[in-house]
Amino acid sequence: MPEIIDLYNNARQIVGSADRKSPIPNGLNKLSVHVWFINKFNQFLLQQRVATAKKFPNMWGQTGGGAIKGESSWDTCVRESVEELGIKPTIENSVLVGTFKRPSDFVDVWLVYADTDIKDLKLQESEVQNAKWATQQEIQQMQENGTFIPSIISGLQMVYNYINMTKKVQTKGD
Repeated sequence: MPEIIDLYNNARQIVGSADRKSPIPNGLNKLSVHVWFINKFNQFLLQQRVATAKKFPNMWGQTGGGAIKGESSWDTCVRESVEELGIKPTIENSVLVGTFKRPSDFVDVWLVYADTDIKDLKLQESEVQNAKWATQQEIQQMQENGTFIPSIISGLQMVYNYINMTKKVQTKGD
């Protein structure tokens, strides 16, 4: 049975639907999400794609994927997190930090606060072969050595910006 997705115009209004495997018509878009988990040590939960993946095999990145018909950005965030890692985010521990636009999709970037132990993850064998917590410095090293998915860096930068904006500003006397 084909997986159906909603199609959006450039104002992010639903204007139709299509089979996920079909090319996105020119001028239309799908909805995707990137989910970045962060723990109390300011480490990010990364997952390694399987060696047989068509795109970015063996590379490290975030959780995420495309919305299916009728699904909101939040619904997609939860579904993809459960499918890929066995983690169910709660809205109380999550924030939509922004959206960026690629040629044929809107990408919503979620930040989820979670202290999940790696051994408690349930990796989706068809997509994820490994997971680990990594610092910003470790992620930078992965970018430099070519093991980090390059197309997700703009979303990660949105997460970094959000984290920096929400830090308490220290003033004299604090």
